[in-house]
Amino acid sequence: MKHLLCTSCKHPNPVKSEYQTFCEGCGKKLPNTFADWRQLHPMASFEEFRETVGITIKSPRKNRFTAWMREQTLPQNRAKVIIFFTLLFVCIATAGTLFGKKAVYSLLYPKAPKSVLYANWTTATIGRQPMTISTPLKLWVHDQPLQPDEAGKVTYAKSYRNEDGGGVQIAVSLITYSDSIGNTLDRALAISRNELKENKQLAEIQSSPVPVLISGLQGSLEEGTYLYQGAIRLGFSDLVIVRGKSRWQIHINYRDDDPNGQEVARRVLKSVKIK
Repeated sequence: MKHLLCTSCKHPNPVKSEYQTFCEGCGKKLPNTFADWRQLHPMASFEEFRETVGITIKSPRKNRFTAWMREQTLPQNRAKVIIFFTLLFVCIATAGTLFGKKAVYSLLYPKAPKSVLYANWTTATIGRQPMTISTPLKLWVHDQPLQPDEAGKVTYAKSYRNEDGGGVQIAVSLITYSDSIGNTLDRALAISRNELKENKQLAEIQSSPVPVLISGLQGSLEEGTYLYQGAIRLGFSDLVIVRGKSRWQIHINYRDDDPNGQEVARRVLKSVKIK
């Protein structure tokens, strides 16, 4: 259907007759009637006028979502709407907890940049029973309270670790036991494994130990992975060395999917020497 649009009230008038002169909406004269147009086109027909001058009015598109929402707000449908949005909220909350938590810990535990492998590493000598270690990240004193069953057996304890960030966490602990306490490698390994198992932040621990010699001393290197805070899987390397009444332990963790972090851990542990 073709229309003539009134310039006064914008009413669309269907083009029905060659004698159509006034607007059906406001009664004012239409701007371009067939009689006026025929003066300029004396040989033209009414059909040509309608197709040339008339305009097509597009009907507004129906908003299906709005129509659906109006239908759902009817009294007979309100119960279904409440159930639907309750389930939707539960799903969003669950997804946010699982994936949001993983995203947060992914930010807290970024992958180590490749540049760390080529940075200037620092070699430090630490502890009363000196140990040297090379790291790309500075180690700071980070003493931790001993377990109650260990505190009375220890004459010296010192801990170091790097600041957060950099994609790798390095923790070093040095302990000297009293003369009455046996300090075997098996006992040291049992203590280290219990600390991992009793840490409630860790789950799904998978690891395998191998014997090593560091500066001619007996040691054990345990490598594996664990799930941290139920959100992100970390790889770890745990080196334990004993001599007399002294025990050294280096624990390094990094993203399980980070080959640079794994290479950093390998190079750090390879640098360890006991004086």
